[in-house]
Amino acid sequence: MKLSPLFLILIIVFGCHPARVFQVECNSVTTDAIYLVDLTVESKKELTDLGPVKLDAIDGVLFRGITGSNCVAQKPMLSQAKTEIFNNQLIHAIYGKRKEYDRYITNVSRLGKSLLTNTSKPTSQFKYRININRDLLRQDLTKAGLLKPLNSGF
Repeated sequence: MKLSPLFLILIIVFGCHPARVFQVECNSVTTDAIYLVDLTVESKKELTDLGPVKLDAIDGVLFRGITGSNCVAQKPMLSQAKTEIFNNQLIHAIYGKRKEYDRYITNVSRLGKSLLTNTSKPTSQFKYRININRDLLRQDLTKAGLLKPLNSGF
């Protein structure tokens, strides 16, 4: 059985990043361009490996945007769909086997958990605070050709 290239890309994109319910909320933005975001993940058990938490935070900044309660909400950095730009080397490095998202994360701390009672299955919400280096991420996206440079004008 031969698999189509599109199907393989979908497996790679969604297979290495299992679907989780998560929300990225802005806590604050520091003067040295670090996003302090609160990530809320719904899961049956707490993630012992923080890799998926970091990847969810990067995914939120790149493709979903950040909701704001303590600071101004941020639009997604990329307007293209993940499947449209997966062949880009930077996106492949972040989401592929190399998982280079760690270079954009400066700190992760666990904030706590709460039990969700209004669902049919027992589920908990786990909160994490993550520091994301916005300037380094923007710089790499610009070098990869996914964003226009800030000094390019309109």
